[in-house]
Amino acid sequence: MTQPDLWNTSPAQTHRKAPRYPRLALAWMMLVDVGVPLALFYILREQGMGLVGASLVSSIPPALRTVYLLFKEKRVDVVGIFMLTLFGLGTALALLSGDARLVFAKDGWLTGAFGVWMLVTLMMKRPFFLHAGKNIALAKVGHEGAATWEARWDQEAPFRRGLRTLTAIFGVALLGDAVIRVAIAYMLPLDSIPLVTNVQYFILMGILWLFLAVYSKKHNLRA
Repeated sequence: MTQPDLWNTSPAQTHRKAPRYPRLALAWMMLVDVGVPLALFYILREQGMGLVGASLVSSIPPALRTVYLLFKEKRVDVVGIFMLTLFGLGTALALLSGDARLVFAKDGWLTGAFGVWMLVTLMMKRPFFLHAGKNIALAKVGHEGAATWEARWDQEAPFRRGLRTLTAIFGVALLGDAVIRVAIAYMLPLDSIPLVTNVQYFILMGILWLFLAVYSKKHNLRA
């Protein structure tokens, strides 16, 4: 029996195009996921809202963006559903406990869970970055590009080794990020946590994406 592929797109996705202005799309993502929540948190705090309330309200914009993309893509997005589920559970726990530090630590647990999941895919038939690259190839080239990407996995040992290496490095890095986020949540003054965690996020993501660009080019792993 063949293993079901939860990552597959629907037939309508076969001809999905990449964003016309990818840098603008990236800037918009960073604005909604980082800039707006950070500004909203400090505005709400200035208006007298409590830490728990301000933190939860400021997390709504990125959650809405994720939901919008799930419906826009018209497919089951495993990563999006996984993260939204964890976000919902973490938010419910934070509301029940009323612990402001738990609200901030929640992001660390989410990141850590994603990192663990990436590492778990190393024990499966196909690691995380094979599926990620396939989706990129599908967006850039179409169904033919995705098929070529899949064929390389079957035919090229260096390709398989490279994608497993990327998956392992990103998984470990996200686990490290989780530890740092949780430590920040319980060690720093509450009102300084959002700013510090976002600065830390930018630094880590910058390092990871720079490594990805260099490593994927060197080992011919670009979709």
